[in-house]
Amino acid sequence: MTGLEIRMKKLFERNRAFVVALDHGLVMGPLKGLEKIAEVAKKIANRGPDALQMTPAMVRLLKENFFSRSSPMLIARLDTANVWRQKYRKYESGYYSAVYSIRDAIEAGADAVVTYLVVGYGEDQVEGVNIDYLSALRREANDYGIPFIIEPLFVSPDNPDSVKDPELVKYVTRLASEIGADILKVDYTGTKESFRDVVNYAFAPILIRGGPKTNTNEEFLKMLKDALDAGAKGITVGRNLWQSEYPERLATAISYLVHDNKDLGEILKVLE
Repeated sequence: MTGLEIRMKKLFERNRAFVVALDHGLVMGPLKGLEKIAEVAKKIANRGPDALQMTPAMVRLLKENFFSRSSPMLIARLDTANVWRQKYRKYESGYYSAVYSIRDAIEAGADAVVTYLVVGYGEDQVEGVNIDYLSALRREANDYGIPFIIEPLFVSPDNPDSVKDPELVKYVTRLASEIGADILKVDYTGTKESFRDVVNYAFAPILIRGGPKTNTNEEFLKMLKDALDAGAKGITVGRNLWQSEYPERLATAISYLVHDNKDLGEILKVLE
């Protein structure tokens, strides 16, 4: 497992990890902020993120962001589900689909892989298929020594962005831990106290999910800081970053927060 240890150490080289998610098109289709994906990636890749998260297909367009020694690591998204397609057509029953293999990810240059564990929607059989796939992927990831990241979500038709109830977050976090995740991507539960319980239930380091666009950058950064203070080992951000007016400035601010643990007031000055 030397390869796994090396890749994990690189991701958390600065103690906590800052990951930018760019893979939303696979589950949500075209989104504002990702129309010109190459331009967005170029703006933020050198602003402090430790890794960029995308599909293997996207790497063909964005490969230049990984060429140098100082480049971010690559985390490859392997799967999709229909729970987030509400804008186009409400689903009648949920589906979960594998799209890429571990080999596909490695051929694209990936340093880690990420998969969904979607709980609470559709037929129970779909959830079982999801778990079967994750179990097989975990074994394959172990064979290659590549970190296996699970993103456990409790969702419902009325709340496709996932439920933040602490008890449900603890449940899916423990389930993903038992499946064998090396890293977890987990929703923040709203308070430091409740999120500390989530951290205690996990077997692996937690990256907080950035989630839907917040009202203000200050609100977003405070949420990230609270999650880190409560025990998260890093953050994954998407819409709140690349849908902002100045994504390069916000990426710098997030890097200061994650890597330098600067005061929130000092960090906000970067955005002025």
